[in-house]
Amino acid sequence: MNKNLAITLVELEATVDGRLEGKPARDIYSLLRMPARGLPILEAVCRAGGYRDVVSLDPEFNKGTKQKLTPAQWRRLAESDVVGLSAITRTANQSYELATRLRQMNPRLKIVFGGPHTTALPEEALQFGDVVVLHEGDHTFPELLDRFDDDFENPSLRDLAGICYNGPGGEFCRTAERPFLSSEELSRLPFPVLSRETLDAITHMVVNTSRGCPFECEFCSVIENFGKQFRFLDDDATIALLQDTLRMTRKTLFFGDDIFAANRARTKRILERVLREGIRLPRWFAQVRVESAQDKELLALMKRSHCSTVFIGLESVNAETLKLYNKHATVERNRQAIENYHRAGIKVHGMFVLGSDADTAQTIDDTLRFSREMRLDTAQFFALTAVPGPPLTRRLQKEGRVLCWGQWHLFDAQHAVVQSHQISPLELQKGIFEASKKFYSVHDAVGRLFSGQHRWFNFLIRLEGKYLARRIVKDNRDYVDSLRQLHEWHDRLAEEARQLAQHVRKVVDDWSLELEAKRVRLRSYLSETYKRYSETSVPEEYRIYWKRKVESTLAAIQSHFEAALPPSEPARQTD
Repeated sequence: MNKNLAITLVELEATVDGRLEGKPARDIYSLLRMPARGLPILEAVCRAGGYRDVVSLDPEFNKGTKQKLTPAQWRRLAESDVVGLSAITRTANQSYELATRLRQMNPRLKIVFGGPHTTALPEEALQFGDVVVLHEGDHTFPELLDRFDDDFENPSLRDLAGICYNGPGGEFCRTAERPFLSSEELSRLPFPVLSRETLDAITHMVVNTSRGCPFECEFCSVIENFGKQFRFLDDDATIALLQDTLRMTRKTLFFGDDIFAANRARTKRILERVLREGIRLPRWFAQVRVESAQDKELLALMKRSHCSTVFIGLESVNAETLKLYNKHATVERNRQAIENYHRAGIKVHGMFVLGSDADTAQTIDDTLRFSREMRLDTAQFFALTAVPGPPLTRRLQKEGRVLCWGQWHLFDAQHAVVQSHQISPLELQKGIFEASKKFYSVHDAVGRLFSGQHRWFNFLIRLEGKYLARRIVKDNRDYVDSLRQLHEWHDRLAEEARQLAQHVRKVVDDWSLELEAKRVRLRSYLSETYKRYSETSVPEEYRIYWKRKVESTLAAIQSHFEAALPPSEPARQTD
């Protein structure tokens, strides 16, 4: 087979407004510059499959043209046969914009989407592209390229497992599910490919040695994308991957595994081999669960092999919230884990998800207090976010509690996009911003300079974090203002509902009216109120949510007072 397709892979950076050429969005990870996780391995498997003309583009690293594709990159995209776009939820809209523009430039182009967002919403993505590769693309994507190479205009896709595509008549087609790669298959994958430009631009390198997660946290999309079971590279493949990575760069390593020490025996074997074989790892950090902190031998090996920091999803200081998240953790176990890692000389980055139905404004204050008391080295205060896919999102959508579905740039855990029971989106938004500003403050920076471990790191990171937190708040002032307006509408609707309930009660208690007349008047009140509030000029992003909110509020009133009406009334006495 003559494999001459020109293939370009793209992963875009998040932007403040969700536009392709918008201002880059910022979060704590903006202090790090890491390569894309998926594209380097995808480029490698394409090359291993015989495709030589494969290029990966990461516009984040374009010098002097932040987020904007260079003229040369635009030419490359427009002249490609196949463009693969990898999208997470916060980058979906700009990915769709890029696809639209490329289609205008080259109608013959095959546009293929992959990544968590388009796996969850393939029908949405197929409005802008030809094929969606679901879940893992390591085997699916090169097989798809073979179908294109065999018959570019009319490829045979019906029996290609693990994709969705637009059929001949534009109909939505979904093929059979493709099993997740086994540990043996993962171990046989080629090493990731990164360009010299990317290696020069990054500050931290990413290494992935496992996939999947059996812990069913309600808000997390890992299981949706990588399955319920851990799958690990075998020991030899892991060591070989590390050695290949170190040949490319010796910059700080980030183990991108969702839970680095998921199998503690395996992790200890790997680290023991690293030390025994004299593999000098640079400083490295990884994501872990609190259980790993109970293994003193593991912590000692991590420290000896130059582990600098662990990222721990602590999630909450509210015990009820931990239960709601299905986290299988306690505040005390979280506290003990932080202490154990600090005792081992390893820094802790704590991550919290605020805004559950058990959280209040006080929970945010308690979380900040906990972060300071435990002397977390760094912290992130996330808003509970209904990204497409997880069980939480399906439940919240059914209940009509997702604020701005489709405005995907806001689904980045920095924006309050969910209506919870005890804290308003406005309170949550202001609360997480305020928590970040207080945690990363000059006062805390100076305090950490004169006590505790890693003094200069903690001093400098707080100064950097202070600048970053202010920039994030500034970039999102318009969204805070829109939440304030939404909050005021909620208050007015609640007051209107209270007054309406009083009116309807009077109608129910009015014995001068026949039963049917009461129902007519009740429906008239509800209809007038619905018309008035459904036509409220809310911003476009809230229209769907607001309509459902008005409908559910008035439906509750109608149901309550319909139940209060008797099925029949006694005849009225006459003089």
